[in-house]
Amino acid sequence: MQRSVLILYRAVVIALVILAATDVSLPAQTQTVGLIQYDTGSFAGYTLFTPISSTTTFLIDNYGRLVHSWETTHRPALSVYIMDNGDLLRTVQLTGSGGTGGGFQKIAWDGTVIWEYQYYTGDYIQHHDIEPLPNGNVLVLAREYKTAAEAFAAGRNPALLINDVLNMEHIVEVEQTGPTTGNIVWEWHVWDHLIQDYDSSQGNYGVVEDHPELFDVNFVTHYRADWLHCNSIAYNPDLDQIVIGSRTVSELYVIDHSTTTMEAASHNGGNSGKGGDILYRWGNAQAYRQGTDDDRKLFGSHDVRWIESGLPGEGNILIFNNGGGRPGGDYSSVEEIVPPEDAEGNYLLLPDSPYGPQVPTWIYRAENPSDFYAMNISGAHRLPNGNTLICSGPYGTFFEVDIGGEILWKYINPVTAEGLLAQGEIPTANAVFRCYRYAPDFPGLAGHDLTPNGTLEIYPVSFSGTSHSPPTPSMLDSVAVTTTITGDSEIMIAELHADTGDGFFTMTLFDDGSHHDGQAGDDLYGVVLPPMPESTTVSYYLHAVDGSSSSTSDPPIAPSTTYSYVVEYTAFVCGDVNASGEVDIDDVVYLIGYIFSNGPAPVPMQAGDPECSGSADIDDVVYLINYIFSGGNPPCDTDGDEVPNC
Repeated sequence: MQRSVLILYRAVVIALVILAATDVSLPAQTQTVGLIQYDTGSFAGYTLFTPISSTTTFLIDNYGRLVHSWETTHRPALSVYIMDNGDLLRTVQLTGSGGTGGGFQKIAWDGTVIWEYQYYTGDYIQHHDIEPLPNGNVLVLAREYKTAAEAFAAGRNPALLINDVLNMEHIVEVEQTGPTTGNIVWEWHVWDHLIQDYDSSQGNYGVVEDHPELFDVNFVTHYRADWLHCNSIAYNPDLDQIVIGSRTVSELYVIDHSTTTMEAASHNGGNSGKGGDILYRWGNAQAYRQGTDDDRKLFGSHDVRWIESGLPGEGNILIFNNGGGRPGGDYSSVEEIVPPEDAEGNYLLLPDSPYGPQVPTWIYRAENPSDFYAMNISGAHRLPNGNTLICSGPYGTFFEVDIGGEILWKYINPVTAEGLLAQGEIPTANAVFRCYRYAPDFPGLAGHDLTPNGTLEIYPVSFSGTSHSPPTPSMLDSVAVTTTITGDSEIMIAELHADTGDGFFTMTLFDDGSHHDGQAGDDLYGVVLPPMPESTTVSYYLHAVDGSSSSTSDPPIAPSTTYSYVVEYTAFVCGDVNASGEVDIDDVVYLIGYIFSNGPAPVPMQAGDPECSGSADIDDVVYLINYIFSGGNPPCDTDGDEVPNC
């Protein structure tokens, strides 16, 4: 009797259980733009960037899918940030060109311009960078124009003056007072902190090497009006200090923000007691005559910033060292330094020596250094997992490296002045000043819809909104995978390729209204994956082909990169092999299918072991049949005591 029942139900299972398990791993297509690499160990988050040639700011996930964008009327000039409250803060090119812009905007998540502040006249102009402060104010990096007469009165050597004008850097802190207005509540000017030994008749005449806290107005590395060409500004709230970076002099400068405006124009006051003088400088000791060209550390640098509190390396300074004119050849590097301090926490400078350190505490450069060279713009910042996100600005290339320098994630901006590139096109004019990665729990993202759309780059067949539900399934859950697929012609093939550890198997995606896919024919496709055992990692990707034989995978670099989820534990009933909630003949069928026909595994695996032998086999089938039809012992109760839960 038992044998005949077993044969019957085995036949039923063989007829009903079909699982396609062929190896269908497809070769990754050649990528020229968009997502290039995404490896385990990359920090999961959302990357913000604004192409220099575009008026749109983009936020993408680690798969290169757009999750949000802000359409604006101005190109950037040049930096952009998401603030803690979710507003976008971006520089705008109201006038000028390149990094010279003249103002900034604060934009709500829905694109509404909350504040547009202009900072330019014939005497000064905002350029390159701004910095949001914790109090809601904004630090603005700007230049002011000094005439030849003013420059000479400051001791500038006439031989070093070009076009009868000298550009000087300054900083203003702006408090919003209205949609287009603001109060300048603090300011600092390089002009107030100059020294020179050229003209003894001027009040700032002195011994340059005795005053590293001042700027030598006659130290030049080039002959043009834009003397310092500062290109970055950052704020440290723990120290109440500001750092700016000079591209042309190849130095960084730390100044005290705790001063009043009057103190900032002097050499006294503030937490440091030094007013607006330089507290710390690094990169080119020749600028204050404490070194030679051999001692130079920076070469045309950009994006000088403190590593934020709570991150690996917190309090250290990170610098993108562009590297033009390095001894031995041009190459770029990202360098982390630890500023030297004395026992009281002041920056340490030994007599007749340059500021340390002599070497960075960490440095990234390509294995073959010349393979990584960004001649201008660019930046880098530390991520919460200790990796560093780098923007090779001229080439619109973002990549993430770990502490050992291994590249774990790479993306190439597909947005150019001419529009979006199609995959396969070679990018040009896709420069990006900087990019930033925000953690999923960043306050500015809270409460906002981050559902992924499609990629920015164009494909003949495109996917958007790929997701699985529930996001973190238990071992009792079936998982619905859905996506929207469109093509230049009718979609002929739509497939999901999944791997649970034994190689990829294939399932068909349907647009029939019966697979969690909305309505038939609406371009939303779906498929349902069966429940999986506890701790199973399910990796999957999608593939589609249209009527013109064009095909695309999602993620684009699949199968080297996939979507995935890990199955969590949940309570179960022993013997309820198919997780229906009760033990019945369907569980016998399910278990026979698993043992004899490569069917889906019990959910969870322990549920398919009612006789408690440690594995699911034919003895468990017999045990279940005996329990259901002959009043045998309950599952997981070989002693006769009813214990329904394993």
